Amino acid sequence: MNIEIYDISVIPLIIFLTKVVTDLGLSKKFAPLISLVFGLAIGIGYYSPDNILKGIITGVFLAASSVGFHSGTKNVYNEEHVQSFMKKMKNKDVDK
Repeated sequence: MNIEIYDISVIPLIIFLTKVVTDLGLSKKFAPLISLVFGLAIGIGYYSPDNILKGIITGVFLAASSVGFHSGTKNVYNEEHVQSFMKKMKNKDVDK
């Protein structure tokens, strides 16, 4: 299996499809499961249609990459998290 540089665009595709499904009304807590379904479908159907096990492994890694990206950006931009961090930093300055 050769993954070319343009094949990496599959991860943003999974992110986009997962976002579309959650915007249509499915609960966001199911986003990792939806990403896994898309990842498995692409992994088996596109990357390794002749080797199911390799397709499953590839699909799991594709889904994990897309969910990790979504989770990471959500955590960075979570306003409560940033405010909590700023309070901790302010309290450390007061203690000095």
